[in-house]
Amino acid sequence: MVQRRLVLVNGKNIHFQIVGAGPAMVMFHPSPHTSNLLVPLAKEFALDYTVICIDTPGYGKSDFLASPPESLGDYTRVIHEFFKKLGIDRPVLYGSATGAQLAIRYALNYPQNVSHIFLDNAAHFEEGFRNKILKHYFPDLSPKQDGSHLPILWKMVNRMFKYFPWCFAEEKYALNKPPLPKEALHFIAMDFLRAGENYYLAYKMAFLHEKAEHVQQLKVPATIFRWKGSIIKKYIDDLLYHDFPEHIKAVSVPADNVERVNEMIKQIRGKSRDLPGYILPSEFDIEPDFLDEIKGNIPSNKLPAITADGTYLLDTWALLKRDNVGYAPKDLQELMLKWFTTN
Repeated sequence: MVQRRLVLVNGKNIHFQIVGAGPAMVMFHPSPHTSNLLVPLAKEFALDYTVICIDTPGYGKSDFLASPPESLGDYTRVIHEFFKKLGIDRPVLYGSATGAQLAIRYALNYPQNVSHIFLDNAAHFEEGFRNKILKHYFPDLSPKQDGSHLPILWKMVNRMFKYFPWCFAEEKYALNKPPLPKEALHFIAMDFLRAGENYYLAYKMAFLHEKAEHVQQLKVPATIFRWKGSIIKKYIDDLLYHDFPEHIKAVSVPADNVERVNEMIKQIRGKSRDLPGYILPSEFDIEPDFLDEIKGNIPSNKLPAITADGTYLLDTWALLKRDNVGYAPKDLQELMLKWFTTN
C-alpha cells in the first residue's frame, strides 16, 4: 500500500510517497510532473525495495526552495537533508529526465551516500543547441485573467510528443510517433498548471546540467537505460557516444513499455543484494489534501469534456470566472485544478 507523508526540511515541507519493504530506493520524477507519475513503477520495484518517491521542491505537494535555484545543487542539498531526516543511507537512486540529472548531481556531490544510480531519459546536448533550445522552450505560463496562458500551454503539451524540442516544429525534429490520447495530454497539462508559473525552475536547471562530462565524473556505479521508445533517444545516444569508466554501463531497453519495465526490474532487482533494509521512522505526518484548503465556487455546470484542440481549458476558465468574480488568476487556476481533480 502506498503511503503519503510530509517531512519538514529547513522549514519547508517535502512530500513523498513510500511503498514496499527492503533496502531504500529513491525515485526522482521528470519536470513538471510529480511523484504520482512514478508510483506505478515504484510498485513494481517494491517487491525488493522500500521505494520512496519524492516530489521535487516546488512540484507536486512539496514547498518551493527558500530562494530561486541557481543550479541543481540547490535541490540536492535539500534532498541530502531529506535523506538525513529519514535516516536513508546509501540508497539506490532512480531518475528520469530532470530526475536523472538530480540523481547524477546528488551522486557527484555525495558519492559516499549512494550505492548505485539508474538513469532513464538521460541525455547530452551540445552547448550551442542547448542555448538555442532554452531561448524558446519555457514560455510564460503565469496565470492571466483572460486565460490566454491556457492555449499556449496546450500548444506546448500537444507538440511535446510530435517534435523534440517541442518548440521547433520542423521536419528534422519530428518524432513520427502515434499521437497521444487527449486524456494523456490533459494529465500532463494539469501537472504544468499544478507547478504554476515557476514550472520551469528545476526543468531549466536540468537542461543546463545535461552534459556527458557530469556522467563521466561519477564515482559510483551507474546504469544508463537506452530506451528505444524515448522521445529523446537521439540525445541519449549522443550521451552514449562518449567514453565512460568501467563502473558506468548502458543497457538497451525495448520501446514497448511493458517489456521496458521488465528489463528495468531485472537490472534494478539485482542491486538490492547486500544492502541494509530500511524502515521509515514513524513520526512523519500524513500528507493533508491541499485541495481542501482551496476556497471558491465550483460551477454547477457539468465539467467541460476534454477536447483534442484544448479549447475545453478556456471553457472551464470562463465558467470559473463567471462564478468567482474578482478572483485573482492564480486562485482561478487552483480552482480549475480542484474541479478537474475532484471529477
